[in-house]
Amino acid sequence: MVTQSLPVIPLTIPTVPRHVTAFVNWACNLTCRECWMYGDSAAESTWLPEVKRDQMSIEMWTALVDELAAGNREKVYLTIMGGEPLMHRDVVELIRIAKTRMPNSNLDMSTNATLLPRFADDIVAAGIDDVYISIDGPSPEVNDPIRGRDAFERAVAGLRSLQDAKARAGHGPNIALNFVVTGMNYTHLVDMVRLCEQLGVEEITVGLSSFFTREEGHASRAAFEAVTGRPFLSWAGYCNEHQHADLVPERLEELLDEADRLSNGVRVLVAPTRYTNREKSRFFAKDWRRIVRETTCVKLWAQTTVLPNGQIISCTTFADTVMGSIRDQSLSEVFHGDSYTRMREMIREGLQPICHRCCELNMDIDVDPALYDSATVKG
Repeated sequence: MVTQSLPVIPLTIPTVPRHVTAFVNWACNLTCRECWMYGDSAAESTWLPEVKRDQMSIEMWTALVDELAAGNREKVYLTIMGGEPLMHRDVVELIRIAKTRMPNSNLDMSTNATLLPRFADDIVAAGIDDVYISIDGPSPEVNDPIRGRDAFERAVAGLRSLQDAKARAGHGPNIALNFVVTGMNYTHLVDMVRLCEQLGVEEITVGLSSFFTREEGHASRAAFEAVTGRPFLSWAGYCNEHQHADLVPERLEELLDEADRLSNGVRVLVAPTRYTNREKSRFFAKDWRRIVRETTCVKLWAQTTVLPNGQIISCTTFADTVMGSIRDQSLSEVFHGDSYTRMREMIREGLQPICHRCCELNMDIDVDPALYDSATVKG
């Protein structure tokens, strides 16, 4: 019998994290089927309609940026997300503030690109470093049933407008496609790499769609609610097993292998990068939980997430893992506070059932994968 000790984790918690995701708004102009807020299972999340109208104020954003700048000697990685962030009334000013006050930071944004034509020149001028454009298929026939009517055509037009803005300025952000693998589109993974070649995009990030069963969600509620003191229900918006019911793991493995070797001109990053394609192909199967090697989530020590209303959440996937608010405290105070300490202690004891397919655990593209070495216990 092998006795597993608790995983080794970084002993020093930074004053403020270097990796921060900011949801600057919740509003979106698409209804992507895998989305927990607007998709197939959105009604299950009991998300309040008025919350969807929240937008982060310029004052709150500036205070957050200033604290990150003051609290970090190393490079800060700041991600703008939504909803659709280009629906934020001051999105260009948010970019400008971040790059003016933290010129050495890496600022990226994920967008569905449908609104990019009206913003492309301004966001290039504001200095954003990376723009990730979400497309869920290589053609309207594949993409639009997932993301909405005319979404493919509008996203490609947005991408072209950003490329043109870069050409006019003589500089600009790295542009990558972001493709979420589901049972609805996985057979088109290789075609997505070809699409990158056709569009002149040199990188595609591929994520395996987070989804949870009701059993996993209910089995995790007690542990999370003991930490936060509030209902833990946001997982219900990800109960999308039906979307992956026909996925064949062996075929997914073949496609992952083919995507890896297809193009010399396109960088293909498939999270979790620290697993083999054979292992990743089992992500949607019932045995994935036995394949996962991590016994804790190291992102609790390395990253945090801010919501439009200023709440700080420990788990980007779950909007009700509230640790505190920058309306009442500094980010540092929340990051070192009692709720965060309890969450770290709980997860250090072992992952909850809801954790194994969570993108926090698996999306290691933007956070150094070496961090995960300290979170792995092999018995």
